Amino acid sequence: MNESLPEEMLSLIHALGALVKADPRCAEIEKTIDAYERAEDLNALVSEYNEQQNFLASAYNRPEPLSEEFRQSVQDRIDALYDEITAHPAYVAYVEAKNAFDELTNAIYGELQFAITGQRPCAHDCASCASKCH
Repeated sequence: MNESLPEEMLSLIHALGALVKADPRCAEIEKTIDAYERAEDLNALVSEYNEQQNFLASAYNRPEPLSEEFRQSVQDRIDALYDEITAHPAYVAYVEAKNAFDELTNAIYGELQFAITGQRPCAHDCASCASKCH
């Protein structure tokens, strides 16, 4: 148990956690994470992408640099892998579910901030305006 939080706060936090867990966006993010992890073809692409990135990064520290043509061919492969990964149905579903779940958690954090401070968080770049929203 967290001794720095009063029991009443812990109880409310756990109740909120149960509500979040029951939200369909939570189930969807869990489902898409599982599908992402089970997509062997996607995982192979990600693994190769990481290997190619690591190879290219380490190549810059070699005493004899790679030829520009070879470096470009590796970069082209990295770019092609990126395109394949980001177009993969399991990846696309995960990103969509993550965005929806992030929207939920950000709304929760924003409402909590409002409850504590009486101020709503900005939804824009404060440096670009003089709206005195804070």
